[in-house]
Amino acid sequence: MDITYHIRLFLIILFLVLFGYYLLPAGGTYWYFYILKKKKWEPRHIQKRYPTRQSIAREIKWSLITVVIMSVIIHLVYLLIINDYTKMYFSISEYGWLYLTGSSILTIIVYDTYYYWLHRFMHLKNIFPWIHKTHHLSHTPTPWAILAFNPLEAVLEFGIYPLLIFLLPLHPIALGVFALYNVILNTAGHIGYEIVPKSFFNHPLLKFGLTVTHHDMHHAKTNCNYGIYFNIWDRIMKTNHPEYEKTFLKKEEKEPGK
Repeated sequence: MDITYHIRLFLIILFLVLFGYYLLPAGGTYWYFYILKKKKWEPRHIQKRYPTRQSIAREIKWSLITVVIMSVIIHLVYLLIINDYTKMYFSISEYGWLYLTGSSILTIIVYDTYYYWLHRFMHLKNIFPWIHKTHHLSHTPTPWAILAFNPLEAVLEFGIYPLLIFLLPLHPIALGVFALYNVILNTAGHIGYEIVPKSFFNHPLLKFGLTVTHHDMHHAKTNCNYGIYFNIWDRIMKTNHPEYEKTFLKKEEKEPGK
C-alpha cells in the first residue's frame, strides 16, 4: 500500500484527536457558562458586553486552522522521535518517578517564561498586526478562542513542544501533563466569568497564580497582563494592569445566582 496513504490516514486521525482536544474543553465550558447556567453566572461575567455570534464563528474558524497546524507540527515531532533526533525516553525506570514528576512541573514553568516573553514580543508595535492581532479580535473572549491564532502565532505557540524534547529528556507522560495543564488553564482564562474565590489573593502561594479576570483584562485592555499560568513575570516586570486586583475583587463580591 502506498506510504502516502498511511501518512494521510495518520494526519486525519491526528487532526481528529486534536479536534477533540479543542472541542471538549471549549465546547463544554461554553455550553455550561453561556447556555446551561448563563443566568446563574451572569453576576460574575467580567465585561458588560457579551460576545456576538460573528465573533464566536471567527474564534472557531481560526481555532480549526490552528488544529491543522498542530497536526502538522506533531507529525514532524513524531518523525523526529522515531528517528532518534530528540531526548524523548519511554521507560520510566530510565530516570525514575522523581524525575518524571519534576520534569512535568519543569515544562510548565519553562513554558510560562517562554510564553510571557513571546507574548511581550508579539505586542511590539511592528509585530502585533502580523502575528497576534487575530487573537485580539476577541475583545470579549469565549472558550472557543483558546486556539484562535494567526498561523504564524500558532507555530510560535506550539513550537515549544519540539523545543522541549530537544533540550530535555521527557517521558510522554510529562508532555501529556503539560498539554492537559495547558488546555485547562487556557480554557479557564477565556471563559469570561470569574470563578476564582476572593481568598485567592490572600493565599501565600495561590496569589502567584492567575484569575480569569487577569487574562480577560488583557483582551479588553491589550497592553497588560501578559502571563499565562502564573502572576510572577507580570509582577517582576510591573505589567499587571493597575486596576487588576480592584476589578477582580469587585466582580468576585457578586455571588452567582441560582
